[in-house]
Amino acid sequence: MKKLIIVSEQKSFVKRPLSHDAILGQERAFLEHGKGYVEIRYISFLIKGFNRLSSKVGMKPLCDPFTLKKDQNVVYLYIAMHINYLKSNLHNLKRLQKSGNKIAIYVWDCWSPEYEEWKKILEDLKPDFVMFSFKQNWLYFREIFQNCYWVAQSANTYYFKNLDMAKTRMFIQMGRVNKPIHEKILAYLNKKGLEDSDENYVYRRKKKEALFPELDVLVKEINRSKYIVCIPKIYENPKRTGDVCAMTGRYYESIVCKTLIIGKKPLIFDELFPEGGMIEFNEDLSDFDEKIDELENNDEKYRTIVDRNYDWFMSHHTWAHRLDRIMEIINEDERR
Repeated sequence: MKKLIIVSEQKSFVKRPLSHDAILGQERAFLEHGKGYVEIRYISFLIKGFNRLSSKVGMKPLCDPFTLKKDQNVVYLYIAMHINYLKSNLHNLKRLQKSGNKIAIYVWDCWSPEYEEWKKILEDLKPDFVMFSFKQNWLYFREIFQNCYWVAQSANTYYFKNLDMAKTRMFIQMGRVNKPIHEKILAYLNKKGLEDSDENYVYRRKKKEALFPELDVLVKEINRSKYIVCIPKIYENPKRTGDVCAMTGRYYESIVCKTLIIGKKPLIFDELFPEGGMIEFNEDLSDFDEKIDELENNDEKYRTIVDRNYDWFMSHHTWAHRLDRIMEIINEDERR
């Protein structure tokens, strides 16, 4: 069985990106579940900082010392939240290859307007394995690269979890507000005699407001909300996504908090979770009140959906399950 070594920069950031906690959860789960065959090597904080400065004056980047070592029966895994992360670490990955090591890339966010750029980088790097978290990416790139796989995302269950809190708030909507659903929620609350307050419906009320910057607070606020609005990014920012209708981390995080998702399904939602796992509406939202009322009047139905989703996640979609799939991929390659 091969060993997996994660090339991590989570200790090398001067300013932590929004993705820090998500990738940290993935790395931690891999280390715990893969005890004995998963290790981690951190990119030096000092080298990373030097390279940030040197890139501005055109100096050649430095590589970490561990990239000079050849490891037998090992695959190095780099987790790329998006293309800029991969670009900034190409020198380390190429040095590992030059030393005779195998490389795997796990790609979180990849949108079709970036496909050509991704293609050029991957053709240049020639990794031994490329794993995409979005199925549409895999369907596209498997026509170009033979060593291409789909390994879906998950949630950081060290933070996101069911806290068994009372559902004291009806609605929560993170990030950019989806205007049609937002207006329907406000009208529904008004009809029920409930005011537009954070106690009933929390959303970003100022354009650049960070709703819950502290992760532990965010988890509590999702837990105590009965319904969370999730809309694939394609409906909010098609310029960025192109035709990729992806299932991102917020869906998994909501499910593991036992909060019911309402909104629009990503293309693969029904492929990953049991039928009826989230609530969708007619295109004109004409059935919004009816579907919410049905759940409000039938707590058993609500509980059945969130409990089934949670159980399915825990038995099929944790990061431990994703690691098992990655190990299957890299070990199957050896048997060919």
